[in-house]
Amino acid sequence: MDTNILVDIRERDPLWQDWSLGAVADARLAGPVAASVVTIGELGSRQGSLEELLAFTAALGMGTTPLSAEAAHRAGAAQRAYRVAGGKREKLLADFLIGAAAEVAGAALLTRDPHPYRTYFPELTLITPETENG
Repeated sequence: MDTNILVDIRERDPLWQDWSLGAVADARLAGPVAASVVTIGELGSRQGSLEELLAFTAALGMGTTPLSAEAAHRAGAAQRAYRVAGGKREKLLADFLIGAAAEVAGAALLTRDPHPYRTYFPELTLITPETENG
C-alpha cells in the first residue's frame, strides 16, 4: 500500500478519498491487505502516535508488514539505478522501499503515483486509478 492512499483516507482528500476507500475495499475482497512499515513511517512524519496509526490501519482491515533484508537490498539497487539515470535525491527514497517490499512479497501495490514503480519495478503489479478506468 502506497502512503498516498492512506493519506487520502486519513486526511479526507476531497478528490481522492472515495477512490482510495473503494480501492482498499476492493483489495480486501481479493485477499489480505497490508501497509509496509515504511508507509507507517511516512504517515508518522505527518502526525499521529504509533498506536493511532496502527488503529487507523486496523480499522481499514489492514495489517502491517516488516521490511526484509531482501527488500531493503532491492530498494538500494533501485536507488542506484535512479542515481545512474540522473536522479538528484541523495537519500534512499521511501517509494523504493515500498515498491521493493511489495515486489519481494509478490504482492500488488495500490498507488496513485505509479511512475517510480513502473520505472524501477517493472514486474510489480500496480492497482491505480488508470488501471481501473481502462
